[in-house]
Amino acid sequence: MNIDEIRARTAKKMQEMQKRAEEAAEKIKIADADEEKRKAEEEESARRAAELNEANLQRQREVLAQMMGEEFAKQSAAMQEQVSEEIKRQAEAVAAQAQQDVLGALYGGDLSMLSAALDTYAMMGGEDDEEEEEAELTPAQFYEYTEEKMREVDALEEPQPAEYGALPSRWEKFCILLSGIISTVNGHSLDKLDVEEHIPLYEQQIANLVRNSWGICGREELLDTLLYLSRGGYRARFAAYAEAASPEELFNEETDEEDKEGIRRGWAFVQHFKDKYDADFLLGWDIGRAAMITRWGYFVGWLTKAETLQLLSDMGQVAAGGLDSWREFARSYLFGGAFWKEVCAAYDGASYLGTLADAVKTLLGKGNDGQWRCSPWAKA
Repeated sequence: MNIDEIRARTAKKMQEMQKRAEEAAEKIKIADADEEKRKAEEEESARRAAELNEANLQRQREVLAQMMGEEFAKQSAAMQEQVSEEIKRQAEAVAAQAQQDVLGALYGGDLSMLSAALDTYAMMGGEDDEEEEEAELTPAQFYEYTEEKMREVDALEEPQPAEYGALPSRWEKFCILLSGIISTVNGHSLDKLDVEEHIPLYEQQIANLVRNSWGICGREELLDTLLYLSRGGYRARFAAYAEAASPEELFNEETDEEDKEGIRRGWAFVQHFKDKYDADFLLGWDIGRAAMITRWGYFVGWLTKAETLQLLSDMGQVAAGGLDSWREFARSYLFGGAFWKEVCAAYDGASYLGTLADAVKTLLGKGNDGQWRCSPWAKA
């Protein structure tokens, strides 16, 4: 082998090595580009997931505000911030799910975190309560304010009562509308038996509302409460307070100091009004609340549809027989609400009556929300 052959072979080997080196370099370059692309895609995916999580969180706030009012939305904001880190951690799973799956991923099967939020709402206090207490009316001022709100309601226009005997669908609508005041306050539907759409958030919210407001945790307690309201409710309480010569006559061995304060205030309220209104004037207050918890009970599955319709129909018969207009029904509801606030020794009675009166004005107003105006009071 001469020197020229050696040089030729060496040159060929060098060319092959250079080619392999260039191919390796190209592979490394492609791998680096793929890695950069992968990272960019992951960052974009994370960004979109974060945006979706924020949208879902905002939707939750909107749903809570719609169901429970702006005050609850404020109360729940702090808790939503606490769970935001958990939301981010679950971003990839959440981004691929519908809203209902989002709720399950965030709160778990029993929505326990939401229950805690609702319990927080039920026990609201703090600075707002202090402001309410500072603005507390004297008894005389509160009594006058109660009558003022009742006069406002009585001045509203409404159509003449109608006969619904041959119109079962309209009769059913009338019976549903007996829950109109609190339904309007809470943003519930009045177009059907269900108060809201059936999603876990709403179902848990209503279950908590009934439990915290009424102490009702199931079917038997619901039926017991309806029996109490049908047998007298606050009408019986008003009558007992009217007959008592003093609030002390209404105490028993289990009456604590807080209850005594409520009894004293309730007794004074009744003594002031008993010559003007009798116990039966609170029929609208008892019927309106009974209709509302009946619909809540149906929504959470404690009552069948047939049971719910029958109960509401019975309430409608009693209401139509004892009252003659939506305005009288509303005045009764406001008066009962004022009495209830005094028995509870609450300091927000004026704002509560204002909220109820606003709901009545909506129900008897013109437009799509004026459902009482569109469905006249039923003739007995």
